[in-house]
Amino acid sequence: MKKQKGEKLNYEVSTDILEESAAYMVAKVTMKFENFTKTDLVTLERVGSDWKISKSINSYK
Repeated sequence: MKKQKGEKLNYEVSTDILEESAAYMVAKVTMKFENFTKTDLVTLERVGSDWKISKSINSYK
């Protein structure tokens, strides 16, 4: 997707928080395109007052 920077993509996105605490959270991000679906499981860690992605695992259907 980095190669498509600046391009408008036609997809629907949904986000579900699977687990959350004061220090971390795990989220599922689903992007539904016309011909396929991309799902990311994302682990975020709190750094000060911000959230930073520490790991992302993606799959395609």
